Amino acid sequence: MAKVALVNLPFQEDIEAVAQTSVGPPMGQAYVASVLLEKGHNVRLIDANALRMQLPEIMKQLAAFSPDVVGTTAATPSLVLATEFAKGVKRLGDIPVILGGPHGSALPEETLLQNREIDTVVVGEGETIAHDLVQGLTGGGNLADVPSIAFIQDGRPVVTQAAPILEELDQLPFPARQLLPNHLYRTIDSWPMTCVIAVRGCPAKCIYCNVPHLAGRGMRRRSAANIVAEMELCLAQWGVSFFSFIDDTFTTSRAWVHDLCDTIIEAGLGKKVRWSCLTRPDMADVEMLGKMKAAGCVRVEFGIESGSPRMLKFLRKGASLENIRGAFAAARKVGLVTLGFAMVNIPGETREDMEMTLNEILSIDPTFLQLSFCTPYPGTYLHEYCAENGLLETSDWTRYRFLREPVIQNPNMTASEIQELHSQILRRFYFRPRKFVQIARHALLSPNAFYSLTRSSLQGATHLVKARLRRGRPG
Repeated sequence: MAKVALVNLPFQEDIEAVAQTSVGPPMGQAYVASVLLEKGHNVRLIDANALRMQLPEIMKQLAAFSPDVVGTTAATPSLVLATEFAKGVKRLGDIPVILGGPHGSALPEETLLQNREIDTVVVGEGETIAHDLVQGLTGGGNLADVPSIAFIQDGRPVVTQAAPILEELDQLPFPARQLLPNHLYRTIDSWPMTCVIAVRGCPAKCIYCNVPHLAGRGMRRRSAANIVAEMELCLAQWGVSFFSFIDDTFTTSRAWVHDLCDTIIEAGLGKKVRWSCLTRPDMADVEMLGKMKAAGCVRVEFGIESGSPRMLKFLRKGASLENIRGAFAAARKVGLVTLGFAMVNIPGETREDMEMTLNEILSIDPTFLQLSFCTPYPGTYLHEYCAENGLLETSDWTRYRFLREPVIQNPNMTASEIQELHSQILRRFYFRPRKFVQIARHALLSPNAFYSLTRSSLQGATHLVKARLRRGRPG
């Protein structure tokens, strides 16, 4: 069996901004690690992101471990970092480097041709192929027989046929949290915490999201018993009682949600754990949210995206402003904290559209707001649309940071004007006396909430001040 090192690269500094202060475990790599451990491999998982470990220290640890294979993952803005990492690995020796993640899955051939230090790209989910891939790279199998990968052969990229989607998610072992620094993971209002993947796939047709490209449109759900067993393990083994369900559409099945809530309550966890989830505003109501709260849910997150019906239609959101308003009102009625996601600089968006978004946000008034720049990631229809219409500002992937800067050309406004409007919306939302009071009350709910919210608030305020100073407007 092989020695396999999996590395979660230090991307946190690049993404941190207002309401994006969470540091979660690398769930994809943790699942792959657990599968490889079951097969008898010697696995080391280095979460350099949570540990704030830079490349020189990572290389020291890899040299000490002396792996046969190294794997990492990259979203679009972290591809360059992954390439630098791969170069460092090659300086240690002739060690195969595997790249997983959304960018390589969307552009496997381009990724290989432009980043020759990367030997193999995993296209989509990696658990079912992980063992065969390691065997193929270490001489125990034929790489061409491994599905859902891309590699260079005779100077040209080869993409193998797609692996069957794993339908029965309960077959997977729990993520290998024993390899992770579980005490370092935090969300906006809880520290420590961990993440849980309960559902894969998404039936929605939003043009800015590549989840269906990665995991399919069909919904696959773990059983309630399997999820609760993982929660019980985290509570007993690591003392973690806050769980962030990072599924994109948690409530697509009312029956499944009710079953999960009932199972949590029957296991006696309703008062012992707290959890949050993300879902669509057209798939939530008072009854369901009330049941979730009774089972320990404390926060629910919905996409607002835009206050302009015209922009919502362009994004193919599939939810109306009436749906969005109703979901937040229902959550407020049952006493759940809310986080709203919105974006600016959608193709064709005007200043008036952005003002509609601001007014809608202030009217809905979620507890927290994450405001991003509409960003055309590879593998999405949005990227295809922007490329066809000459709207891509840059081909520099490091700039595709959805919370930091616009990369879509807007004939109605300059990039500077868009950034100022972005900051203005955040200031108008957060710098209100009632919002200070609301967040302060939430922070006093528990020591964990206080420490995490205090840190998140300071970090978010610092980001707003720095953004203002960069544009030459102190104060």
